Order: sequence, then C-alpha cells, then structure tokens
Amino acid sequence: MNERIFDLAIRLNKSLLDNPKVIELNKLEEELNNSYEVYLLSQKKDECLQIYTQMKDIYPDGHIEVINALKNLKEAKENLANHPLVKSYLSIYNEVRDLYMEVDDILFSSFKRRSC
Repeated sequence: MNERIFDLAIRLNKSLLDNPKVIELNKLEEELNNSYEVYLLSQKKDECLQIYTQMKDIYPDGHIEVINALKNLKEAKENLANHPLVKSYLSIYNEVRDLYMEVDDILFSSFKRRSC
C-alpha cells in the first residue's frame, strides 16, 4: 500500500508541475526575480516601510511626519502592486493557490477537524 501511495503522490506532483498555470507562475516568478524595475520598486517600498516605522517610534500618531511617511509607504506599495509583471504574477498566483487548496481539500478533508 505504501508503494501505491508513493506512486500516486509522484503522479500528482508531476501533474501539478505540468499544469499550464503552474508553468506560467514559475515563468512569471523568474521574470519577477530578474526585473530590475520591480527590484527598485520593492526596495523603495522597503525603504518607505523602514522610514514609517522609525517615524512611528519617534512621533505620536497623527504627527505630520508619521502621516507623510504613511502616505509615502502607501504610494510605494501601490506602485509595486500596479506594476504589470506583479499584477500578472499575483493573478496567476491566486489561481495556482486555489488549485493547491482544492488538492489539499480533496486529500486531507477527512483528516481535518470539523468544528461543531
């Protein structure tokens, strides 16, 4: 029986890796990792987050420095999220995540505890 389960797991893995959405997600992930433009947007977002965190530690909520830092952080996050490559990646990522959740549900639903 263990051999049969192992064989089925290997076939499931191959099937998932051969899925066009998974292939596309992997391709987009590689493009994201190689995109200097996305890298710069991500760095800007991280920089704005660090500044915002520092301003929150120094000033009380509602202070102009905190407000401006939050505004800059939101803008940096929006610029990153609206990059076409990031948008494509996230769209396909959601589809693949749903596929994996469906597989998880099929395989493990009988083992999961159900709340009353």
